[in-house]
Amino acid sequence: MSTLTVNTVDSKKFQMNETTSDDVTIPSAKSALMVGPVTINSLTVKGNLNVIDTLTVSTGNLTITGYLRIS
Repeated sequence: MSTLTVNTVDSKKFQMNETTSDDVTIPSAKSALMVGPVTINSLTVKGNLNVIDTLTVSTGNLTITGYLRIS
């Protein structure tokens, strides 16, 4: 599984693809933000994940042992 990596641009903005075929894991003791709409293969949330707009887990599993908030 891949760990979500955020790309910083000008230390204020970031960008990500709307669709990824990767399996994404948010590790425990980490927080992440996804700006949707976003579609990913498989998602494991052990830490904290905030999603703005929509999240689609396309073909894999969604496992949450941490916190997931979609707004």
